[in-house]
Amino acid sequence: PGLVDYYQRAKMALRALDATSVHRLCSSQVIVSLQTAVKELIENSLDAGATRIDICLRNYGSEVIEVSDNGTGVEPSNFEGLTTRHGTSKLRDFSDLTTVSTLGFRGEALSSLCALSQLSLMTRHKSQTHATKIEFDNEGKIVKQTHIAREVGTTVTLEKVFYSLPVRHREFLNNLKKEYGKLTQILQGYCLISVGVRITCTHQSSHKVRKQTVLSNGPSQSVKDNIACVFGAKEVGHLAELEQRTVYDLDALESEGMAVMEIPETWPFRLSGYISKCERGCGRASPDRQYYYINQRPVDLAKLSKTVNDVYHLFNKQRFPVIVMDIETERDRVDVNLTPDKREVVIQQEKLLLLLVKYSLLKLFEKNNHTAVPTSSQQTLIRVDDGVEKGVSSGMLWKRFASSRDKRIWGVFLIEEFSLSHAVLKQFESIYT
Repeated sequence: PGLVDYYQRAKMALRALDATSVHRLCSSQVIVSLQTAVKELIENSLDAGATRIDICLRNYGSEVIEVSDNGTGVEPSNFEGLTTRHGTSKLRDFSDLTTVSTLGFRGEALSSLCALSQLSLMTRHKSQTHATKIEFDNEGKIVKQTHIAREVGTTVTLEKVFYSLPVRHREFLNNLKKEYGKLTQILQGYCLISVGVRITCTHQSSHKVRKQTVLSNGPSQSVKDNIACVFGAKEVGHLAELEQRTVYDLDALESEGMAVMEIPETWPFRLSGYISKCERGCGRASPDRQYYYINQRPVDLAKLSKTVNDVYHLFNKQRFPVIVMDIETERDRVDVNLTPDKREVVIQQEKLLLLLVKYSLLKLFEKNNHTAVPTSSQQTLIRVDDGVEKGVSSGMLWKRFASSRDKRIWGVFLIEEFSLSHAVLKQFESIYT
């Protein structure tokens, strides 16, 4: 038996997979869920300069997904290349990645969607007098073209998404409403940041039922207007505008383990957006309305999110803030080519960004006369009182510090446990002794 097994393994020589198998394997990694499918189509529309994007879902997207825009459309000479894998007009070579300004650039979306669904496309370029409807097979090849009437722009229709992947398709259908909820969250992110672009999403439970509007940002001219359209005018009243504060506080730098020489003359980040006030009735019971952007690109920033929530909990420990924050920086300081969905990014000097956000939020809340409140954890809370920075912990801790015979030992304990600087500790000694 051993010789037979060896003989069978020897027959399985290394060989390249056929093109169809490679296409299906890679496509299933690019489009992994309902929200990534719709996200790719929205980004295509935004990159095409659309000012109106309409998303229509039938039966939560399990039957039909349709994304229509009034962008530039596609020239007939590019029809064949639309669904070519890695066919893109955004990059000429890899070096262009450091300066790319479009949301999409990998050229994988339509090719992958062809492999996972039944895809058809209607488009009209401004140079054409008529539109063309194009139907593709699962390999991205054109099977039919028809001349139709349509305004300038593009409509992409997906039917039976994931039907070619039986396991994923069953899982998708079993969790349809959950996936639909995640899609709504993604759509809200694009609605909030897209100024001057009207994005509308409608849902139709079946072809016999009227469409219902799920969300829309309206023809707004600012992020604040978008927030009012998506979450209501009442939510806007609970928000404060972010104010960037440059960090030159030596104690703040020391507490973050940074030297003054690490601070640049010109900060490489510019913050804008809105965050919940710390007053009663503001914020949320969960962090479900937190949106972060790098140069208006929606991204997931776990460390930044933790920093924002930690600072907010110093002033309102019962709630999570609603936040819409855009971070503007040079494009060559961010690597967006980490994952196919481009939501995971690497930021050069991320530590500086976290310090800038933390310091700016602290000063914003202090300016609005909010006072940091003690917590049960061993977190030292810093507030500004009469121009003197003081540490606030449990009253018993400070009584023991004040009454201790050996304040040097207590000082070492406070520095190690709470990351206090020696300068701040000396202020504590003058206050509490």
